Amino acid sequence: MLRRDFLKTGAAALAGSAALGAARDGAAAGKPQQLRVLTWGGPWASALKEGVDAAFTKATGIPVVQEATMVAYERVDKLKANLANQIYDVVQLYDEVWPFAMFANVVAPINKSSPRYKNLNAVYPRFVHPLWVAQCFTAIGIAYNIERVKNAPVAFADLWRPDLKGQLALPNMSDVIGADMIPIGALAAGKDPKDAEAGFAMLQKLAQQQPIWTKDGYSRMTALRDGKATVAILTAADVYRAQSMGAHVKWVYPKEGAISYSWGTGIAMGTKNQEWAEIYLDQTLDPANQAFFSRTFDYAGTNSNSLGQLTPELQARVRFTTAELNRLVELDHAFIAQHRKEWTERWNKATGAG
Repeated sequence: MLRRDFLKTGAAALAGSAALGAARDGAAAGKPQQLRVLTWGGPWASALKEGVDAAFTKATGIPVVQEATMVAYERVDKLKANLANQIYDVVQLYDEVWPFAMFANVVAPINKSSPRYKNLNAVYPRFVHPLWVAQCFTAIGIAYNIERVKNAPVAFADLWRPDLKGQLALPNMSDVIGADMIPIGALAAGKDPKDAEAGFAMLQKLAQQQPIWTKDGYSRMTALRDGKATVAILTAADVYRAQSMGAHVKWVYPKEGAISYSWGTGIAMGTKNQEWAEIYLDQTLDPANQAFFSRTFDYAGTNSNSLGQLTPELQARVRFTTAELNRLVELDHAFIAQHRKEWTERWNKATGAG
């Protein structure tokens, strides 16, 4: 899409080439000394540096400076604090945090017609958003102990089965995916995921299952490994980590649909380096660079050509079939964000946590 033959004649092509060359010369004259990226640290930072950052610097000659924060919400605060004189160029967040960036007006709209987005057309459309584009994803579903659970769960609704009472490990409201339990409850009841009343009614019933409420995925993996739980809410990627920890578990794509969970990139509002930030964002969509995150985290790339960069074994770990992709449930994270305070109070009452 970004390299279409809109130049219909040789003369027009020549004129277009001359114009592009002039634009490049102008951009080169204003080339920044560095590009500043707000992102995560640890293994994410390493994968980003080895793939996206290296490719960007090789293509442009501009070094990338990563600024890591453990808490994604802090990046929104940093962008907001610098709106009058923006010092950042690019920000990376996960899907549940992007609405807060939108509410704060700290991320610029994606210009889908920019000629710098060479990879955008190959990205699955569901991962292209008005303010950001996802670079990798997984899905939230059910993990279960293959040795202790004889009747394998096939749906979120199975979490309410009597035989699983006292056997569940679930995210609490402080977990990054904790609020997702409300739409999961609604889906289990056969309702729309935005039906909060149905979701909370199911949450109250779920509390009677006496689950272990956990603050993060690692706690649920540990519970599965140590036999404290036999069924848990986990992402497809997390199951491989749980297996590496010694848990005898398998992941299930729920019949209601798995919950999409993605990470991606946006451009800071007020950046002084818009063109270069677009080039950087495009590098996050390059299948070769997305492969670093598949190898590090077992995340699938959002570029439809990303599987071709992986070994057959890794392809099998991250692949979602076309049918599974089509059935991914996209939650309305802006809706959830707007109701988070109210939901937290209702959650505490329903689970006895407050």
